[in-house]
Amino acid sequence: MTASKPPRLDASVSNLLDAASQLFRATLLKCLPFAMVGVLCLEIPNFYWIASGHTLTFGMPSDTDYWLLALVASAATVFIVSAMMLRQRAFASGATIDFTAELAAAAHRLPVILVSWILAQLSLFFGFTLLILPGIFLLVCYLVLLPVLLFENLNPFAALLRCVQLIRPYWWKVMATIVIAVLILLVCTLAAAAVLSILAALLVGQGPAVQALVAAVTVGIWAIGCVFFSALALTLHSAASSSA
Repeated sequence: MTASKPPRLDASVSNLLDAASQLFRATLLKCLPFAMVGVLCLEIPNFYWIASGHTLTFGMPSDTDYWLLALVASAATVFIVSAMMLRQRAFASGATIDFTAELAAAAHRLPVILVSWILAQLSLFFGFTLLILPGIFLLVCYLVLLPVLLFENLNPFAALLRCVQLIRPYWWKVMATIVIAVLILLVCTLAAAAVLSILAALLVGQGPAVQALVAAVTVGIWAIGCVFFSALALTLHSAASSSA
């Protein structure tokens, strides 16, 4: 989805990625603060766990407080990402960008979004547990779940069905688009890790500074990835809706 006419899902994978990239580049600076706050929210349970004298070295914690905090942090992240996607959609359609309106709209849809997210996780669990392939199928379809919930005003169950309805005819093309996007993000992450390794070797004895730099770059990379995949979800939703 771009400011111009969005592509249809029968367009090529390269056209879909190009449309998503255009929206990503146009909205990156406007949406990056949202994305960075969202990424940091996801880290709140880990911050709590480390601050309480524990370590994440030996697997996932079994502490109840940790998981309650993780649920709250996940809800906060979904809220922030929803507001960010509303901003991207407003920019793409030429509407006025309004921070207060974005937060209000995201808060209004948040209960439905959270219920839908829970139902989606349950369906994915059963899909992967039973035969794996149904889980993969649903995982690809659910990439457009947030745009469907934000812009089509459906209830949770209807929203899940709508995702399948939109993506199923073009599932392989959407799958290829997602795989390429993930590979691009992975390559960028590995390149950043290589640069950080070089800097760490050059800054021997500056442990705290290196750790702070690594943390900042990591948050930045994942925030940029969040903005890109939000743009991709919007593009695919717009393309699927125009193709339906």
